[in-house]
Amino acid sequence: MAVIEGYQMPEGLYYTEDHAWLKPEDSGRVRIGLIDFAQKLAGEISFVKVPKTGKEAVPGKVLFSLQSGKWAGKVSVPLAGTIVEANKELLNEPQTINRDCYGAGWVAVIQASNLPAELAKHMTGEVAHEWLKKEVARLKTEQGK
Repeated sequence: MAVIEGYQMPEGLYYTEDHAWLKPEDSGRVRIGLIDFAQKLAGEISFVKVPKTGKEAVPGKVLFSLQSGKWAGKVSVPLAGTIVEANKELLNEPQTINRDCYGAGWVAVIQASNLPAELAKHMTGEVAHEWLKKEVARLKTEQGK
């Protein structure tokens, strides 16, 4: 597990610029959730709107939205396909994202239409680490630190 500027970034995952992680699974499925950096910035998550299963996943459309006492945000669909699972446990326990964002706090699973091509659009390894370093620096600049 890489730790970048105090934020966890597990190896073997893909990362999006709107702070989601992607974990390829069997049969072209991809599990998706919110990265550690985003959940820590948000604070205690109080609400999650999970996607409906069976819906077409269209890149750029909203996949899920979240709220905390100080923040509201959304994560866009990162790859084309069909939404096959949604973590409905988050409806009653949205703080699971804070406790275990890379495990039990996952939000959705998409059956990708073309997994290799879709994953190639996202960051991994050093590229993802450098991106997060820039995000942290940008945040510090915005906060005047």
